[in-house]
Amino acid sequence: MPAQSPKQDRSERVAIISAVKTPLGFFVLVVLVLEAVLGAIALQTAGQNQLVAMYGMLAVVGALIAIVAFFAYSSPTALLHSEENACSSAAQPLLDFSRRICGHWWEYIRPDEPSALSFVEIHPDAAAGTVKMKGTAYNREGEPVALWESLASCINLSERKVFYYWKGWHPARPGEPYEGFGEISFHQSPAMIDSGVGFFSDTNLTNMQSTTRKSVEFRRAMEPEIQAVRHGANTAIAEMVRRKLA
Repeated sequence: MPAQSPKQDRSERVAIISAVKTPLGFFVLVVLVLEAVLGAIALQTAGQNQLVAMYGMLAVVGALIAIVAFFAYSSPTALLHSEENACSSAAQPLLDFSRRICGHWWEYIRPDEPSALSFVEIHPDAAAGTVKMKGTAYNREGEPVALWESLASCINLSERKVFYYWKGWHPARPGEPYEGFGEISFHQSPAMIDSGVGFFSDTNLTNMQSTTRKSVEFRRAMEPEIQAVRHGANTAIAEMVRRKLA
């Protein structure tokens, strides 16, 4: 077998070191190095020294097994800290923001015809790392006039904004689907995020010239209001909506 040049030898060492991306990989590399050193000693010696080298090889393997078993029991993710986990750590602020804005909101709509107020639920979309939204819109008399939900959304964390694409429909006119794009800018608060402003576009898909742009204000709903919408009678919900729009 021809001897390798110093340049080739350095390149191989750089490649091996670059391949080590996790603590587990580092432990394996150390064991391989020690095994090579002890193996060379065992081949070049005899008698008692050879036995010591062989026992040393077994001791190194046993130590690696003990270290891996300890971490696997106490902190499994520590052994596999890699670029994937680093990405997960970087995404943590995004997940935290998503959790902070989740819950139930009142969305005040201007201009307010036909919908004047929406009761909106925001909940996390773990698969996409963002949020989903759905809402029921009411007119000024407190009557439900539309249902809508987001189909896709994204978050600008630095500006605390949510961009979303939505679709909706009026139960009284099921043959007229609506859709549009929206943007919400949430206000920062030390304790919790409880308000925001934004806008959305509203297009009747049966009349593409009908697109309008509406400004909105978001205020977080209180627990009694949430329970009233979930379990209250239509008359009670209507009265609550009229009071909030008064």
